[in-house]
Amino acid sequence: MGNKRLIGLIGICLLALASLGAADLDTIVDQSKQNSSTIQLIELSKQNSDLSVAMGEVQETTGIEVSGDLSYKDGALVSSGKDSLLLSPSVVITLPNDGKTKITVGANSISRSLTNDNFWSADPSVGISHTITFGDSGDILSDLQLAKQKLEIDQTYRQRIYDFESSIYTKISEIVTYEMNLLNAEKDILIQKTKIDNALKLKTTAVGSSTFRNMELELAKLENSKSSIQQKLVMAKTQYMQLTGMEWDGVGSIRQADLSFAFMPTGDTTVITAALELEIAKEELALRQRNTVISGNSRTVPSLTVGGSTGLSYTEAIATTLFYELGAQALYSANNFTTGASVNLDISDSGAITPSLTISGSWRNNPTIANDVLEIQSLQNNITIAGIDYQEAMLDYQINANQLEADILSHQLETEQFEQTAVYRQQVLDEALQAFAKGLITQTEVDQARLDAELTTYERTIYALEALVLENRAKALQL
Repeated sequence: MGNKRLIGLIGICLLALASLGAADLDTIVDQSKQNSSTIQLIELSKQNSDLSVAMGEVQETTGIEVSGDLSYKDGALVSSGKDSLLLSPSVVITLPNDGKTKITVGANSISRSLTNDNFWSADPSVGISHTITFGDSGDILSDLQLAKQKLEIDQTYRQRIYDFESSIYTKISEIVTYEMNLLNAEKDILIQKTKIDNALKLKTTAVGSSTFRNMELELAKLENSKSSIQQKLVMAKTQYMQLTGMEWDGVGSIRQADLSFAFMPTGDTTVITAALELEIAKEELALRQRNTVISGNSRTVPSLTVGGSTGLSYTEAIATTLFYELGAQALYSANNFTTGASVNLDISDSGAITPSLTISGSWRNNPTIANDVLEIQSLQNNITIAGIDYQEAMLDYQINANQLEADILSHQLETEQFEQTAVYRQQVLDEALQAFAKGLITQTEVDQARLDAELTTYERTIYALEALVLENRAKALQL
């Protein structure tokens, strides 16, 4: 009776093992990613983050601004007594360079009388200006922040993918463990039932005796344990369905994990982003110290704006007049003052030259000096905090790396010991078959040895899945 039960158990085991060849692990993972709304959210989040970065990297192009106005003057209301039209066109071209070079083409006014005398006038001009800044005005800080943002986006994306994959490995390992435990529980129950049957047949115990009741109690405990395992297995399969979008149908071939891990002196991405955060804190202080020019409620770095213009003024009326105009100007802004100068030359059509020179300047006190001291002190504190965060990030990386190396070594040792056990189980099975052929042992003992050998497949699957989880941990620490 017990022999038939154990043979039936081995059949169940072989059927379970056959289901393990249903789909290889990589196929399961790929299909799960296609089915998972979690992965869809991860991908969309990555795309949005990439778009945000791309918008920050878009280079400015040449800007063109066209404006103008047209007006009518009633001759009854002006001294000339003539109706006229006035046009004031302007085109401003801003070049995408550091100095924001501006080229202005236009006219203050182009007028024409609406009477038959055809009087008209125009004063077209062309001007150019360029600003030279003394010190970086924020480009370095923007570059550092952008580099940090890119690293964080990539790290977050890949870490979430690794976590998703590892959750599948862990869930499959959990299911396989429950299946293995269930088979072991079945084996223990059959063995216990065989003991009871043999005890009754050999009359070493009687129904109702204390020994018999103890044996039945042990059997009840084993059956309760089996029931608990079955419930956990059902729950694990349900969770697998929720995670992968597929019914559990076993797992087939599992690729060998790459457990190579190289400690990086510079640390992982978390350490590098902490280092960038430290550089950002330093640059924020340096930029604040460079921004000494107060402009309204904002601050800028010292700058020099230079420019020049040329134009003419032509009038055709009772008498025709023509003037040429040349101008150059410069304005320097630093700290609490500005100073500037401009030179203009008016040249008439007769050759008369009228020069003019204008010098300007302004000064203002700093009403926020007390607040400035506190602001700089706060920025200095940020540097100290960022430095501590960097040291802690490096320490965390070292701890995690050391723990990973220890876990990999432990796993490799356990795997080696398991393979030795697997070889031993196969040897026991071979010896049992030889002994059975000689009539030295029973079929039940052979079947027990065969079951132990077959369960090795489950354990090998579990070790392979654990190795893949370790592989993802190693990948995450090498981002």
